Amino acid sequence: MSDYGVDGACVGVCHGIIARHAPEARVLDLCHSIEPQDVGQAAVTLVGAVGYLPSGIHLVVVEQLDASGYTRGIVVRTAEGSLFVVPDNGVASLGWELLGGVEEAYEISNPDLWLPLPTAVFRGRDVYAPVAARLAVGLSPADVGPRLDPDELVVVEPRGCHVDDDHVHGEVVSVDHFGNLSLNMTRSELEAAGVLLGDPVEVRADARKLTMPFTHTYGEVAPGEPALCEDALRQVMIAVNCGRAAEVLRLRRGDAVVVAQVPRNGPRPAAVAARGRR
Repeated sequence: MSDYGVDGACVGVCHGIIARHAPEARVLDLCHSIEPQDVGQAAVTLVGAVGYLPSGIHLVVVEQLDASGYTRGIVVRTAEGSLFVVPDNGVASLGWELLGGVEEAYEISNPDLWLPLPTAVFRGRDVYAPVAARLAVGLSPADVGPRLDPDELVVVEPRGCHVDDDHVHGEVVSVDHFGNLSLNMTRSELEAAGVLLGDPVEVRADARKLTMPFTHTYGEVAPGEPALCEDALRQVMIAVNCGRAAEVLRLRRGDAVVVAQVPRNGPRPAAVAARGRR
């Protein structure tokens, strides 16, 4: 996984480096459309997918360059047995926690494993890909460099939502290819605010308000209409049937969103309440 995009040769070149050193290795491309240097997006994308991947070597290259240069590279072995070859910026921390936590970690500092004369602008090609390939053919992680204290590794701390009486404060975690808006809240957290499946809800974002139903799927509303439902990871999302919620609500990743009860007149209909408790 990387932020290299698919409109250039970067991804293919990394494949080539791996093929040189580990020609029998099977390489799965997870995603190369991470926003440039967006470590948080990469971390959330990885943790949502890594549980469905085979045990192996997870190469993730999303870095942020600052005045001090790049962060160090690391190899992390998880309790599940997989290896992460990544920069030490937290990009894989959610992923390795999902796989049982860190068993051991090493700094990638042995230049004999890199390409000759590595550049400062393509470490995926020059450092990470050759190291990952050599690990795939049996190199010990201890050979990449000195052992590190797992407690010193950088981790990402995703922000959670906040339930406040009859509404939930959260944010957009990701915007997918279809324009759906995944939020950092779950159905149980909505229920804690009194919002049940089948209810109308009020979505507030950037001084705008929009009313929509809380449904199983966006297919339950008419084309062009929005709905609050669950995505494939059972996170709450806003979707528009045959449309793009990101454009309708004019939202992007990181924007604040509040989901609230719609004021009711009288008691809740018994059929709706029963359906929401299933």
